[in-house]
Amino acid sequence: MRRLISTMVLVALFYGASAQQVISLDSKGQSSVTAKDGQLAINIAGMSFSFGGEKKSSSPTSGKTTKKSVAQFAYAGITAPKYNHLSLFEIGTNFLVQTDFSAMDKPVATALDFSSRKAVQCTINLMTMNVPLNPKRTLGFTLGFGFEMNNYTFNDKVLLKYEQGSFVVEPLQQSIKKSKLAVTYIHIPMLFDWNIRRGFFISAGATFDILMGSQLSYKKPKTKIEGKLPLNPVQVGVTSRIGWRRVYAFVNYSLLNMYKNKTDIIARRMSAGVGLYF
Repeated sequence: MRRLISTMVLVALFYGASAQQVISLDSKGQSSVTAKDGQLAINIAGMSFSFGGEKKSSSPTSGKTTKKSVAQFAYAGITAPKYNHLSLFEIGTNFLVQTDFSAMDKPVATALDFSSRKAVQCTINLMTMNVPLNPKRTLGFTLGFGFEMNNYTFNDKVLLKYEQGSFVVEPLQQSIKKSKLAVTYIHIPMLFDWNIRRGFFISAGATFDILMGSQLSYKKPKTKIEGKLPLNPVQVGVTSRIGWRRVYAFVNYSLLNMYKNKTDIIARRMSAGVGLYF
């Protein structure tokens, strides 16, 4: 707090200075304030902030020098790219790939092979950070933080439980419309962006997901069931997308098994959908 107050005082004192003045804020010289030609630069522990100033430019025909007002803000050389390639809301479908249920009994293996019907994925990116990697902003890096919700529908109106170290399949009444597994993750995408031209872009990177919880349920009537499946608590995957301005299509693929290794089940998550801005 004391450093912040000192910085604010220095901003007031040196913002209008014409000659170059440098004041160090610590003994190691890692933090300083520099004022020159009406421009103020503040360096604090590796963070660089630049405010105000006037940029001189000369006309090639008249040879006259003009002054152009410049307002800048930078965080360690970072400015926001023109477009954010992580929308607030993504929706798609999810399914399992590279599955191997050979170690399971046939009823369990059938239930583990989820139906693709009504297998919905919904992602909400609450926070994003964008970093251009070159002056023209054709290359960039995007980091996000949010939540991902996956719904998996069971086959043949059965309910799959995991009790005392083994899977149990329970048949449901014919009046039941569907049974499903809902899984929620903390979702952290990391993307490298290539802004091609006229708003078109391609992105690729990695995703890091942390399991928040899972819920077994069926309807109708809608009923939540106690018991959880042995899901892997951490997921690491790859992602790619292609789009134009604020609309894009994405594909996600998980490199880790969906279930814990002790279950002898092999199944990896995959999803595809679109990102939408509102």
